[in-house]
Amino acid sequence: MSNMYRLLLIFITQLSLLSLHAQTARDYFKQMPDSLMPYLTTNNRLDMIDFMEAGMKSVVTNRLDGETEMLYLSDDSLSVKMSKALLVEMYTEKKDTSTVILFKRTLQISGDRSETVLTRYDGSSWQELSSTVLANSLQRRDDEIKEK
Repeated sequence: MSNMYRLLLIFITQLSLLSLHAQTARDYFKQMPDSLMPYLTTNNRLDMIDFMEAGMKSVVTNRLDGETEMLYLSDDSLSVKMSKALLVEMYTEKKDTSTVILFKRTLQISGDRSETVLTRYDGSSWQELSSTVLANSLQRRDDEIKEK
């Protein structure tokens, strides 16, 4: 009986350790450095998660006295409308024993002027891995300027 008890205890301990490492998008959103979303305080982010989980509209007053709304929250992604012009989306991507966080920022100035940047971060340290401009119509090309 004591061997069975030991095996059960080891199994439960291992399961507990595995569950500690399985983080969701909400966990990363809570822990992210403030520099990635300077509009929001840590308490703003926590409130937004609480509102979403309670089934309420998830709107907070940001540091610029504007409204920021969490539009979507799941285990592996979330979407936050930071302002009228800025949408931030975050996705978690499991890679073997690590997690990569994809951070997509879309700045919409007008119907035809926008920029989308995708930045990848290491999930354990929040170190930037890469950054790519996916779409950019904010900068005018030389030939557009010459025509005017």
